[in-house]
Order: sequence, then structure tokens, then C-alpha cells
Amino acid sequence: VQISLAVVVLVLVSACGSESADSVASLDSPDADDSAKSENSMIVANDNVYVIDDFTSAGYKAVTHFDLDTLPEANDAWYGFYSQKDFELRFYESHEAALEHGLESAEIAVGKGAVGYSKQPPLRFDAYAIVGNVVMLCELALESCESLIAELSE
Repeated sequence: VQISLAVVVLVLVSACGSESADSVASLDSPDADDSAKSENSMIVANDNVYVIDDFTSAGYKAVTHFDLDTLPEANDAWYGFYSQKDFELRFYESHEAALEHGLESAEIAVGKGAVGYSKQPPLRFDAYAIVGNVVMLCELALESCESLIAELSE
């Protein structure tokens, strides 16, 4: 039900361009035009095109670079951590590409529970955010995503 609500909000925001007070809230970030948010997901519509260096400058520790074979249309993908929480960052050409090619896989990753990576214990991503051209899978809660996003805008 939550995922369906996120998809409906996304469609309303992107297709119609209208803003509902219940589903769209402004972020403190000056770069963010608007934000669609649910309990475990958030979409920040902005035109920023981030690279891994933007995240490492914000305090993200990049640990493992991913092969992109399983992420069609992604330009880059990293596993790492920020504030002692696990993150996976998936980079796309644009915000529109992140929505088109990354949204569904983020919803699947959050919905399926623990994800096993070789040489590491299984991880559990309980939330995701799409900010600019990046899909962020975040450990435990959406607040983890919001914390890193706030550092990007400083």
C-alpha cells in the first residue's frame, strides 16, 4: 500500500506538475524544488547531477564499486556508509532517468529485506530516496537518507 501511494504521488507530481499539500512538502535545501515523501521513501525533484565525489565530500565513505550489469541505464553504483549506516548509491544520467530506471528496483530492494553481498553480511535497506540523478538505498529508516541529503546541500 505504501509503495502504491509513493507511485501515485510520483505520477501526480511528475505528470501533472501539481502539488498536493498532503503529498508534497518543501525541503530546507535551496536546490530542491519539491519533495514527495512516504514512510520509507522520498523523491526530491531537482536538476542536480551528482557524482560520487559530491557524496564523499558530504561524509559518505565509498567502500565497494558495483558492476553495472544488474542496473540497466545506471552510470555508477557504490556501496558504502554514512553516520554508521549502510547505503547504496545508484547514479543515473538525470533525475528523469533515475525515476524511469531506478525507482522500481529501489522499491524491490526495500521490499525484499536483507540483501547479501559477497564478502559482507546481508544488509537490509528499509528506505530509499531519489534525489536529483541518484537513487539512494538507506539502512533502517528514511531519516538516514535525509541526513545525507542535508549534507549534500550545505
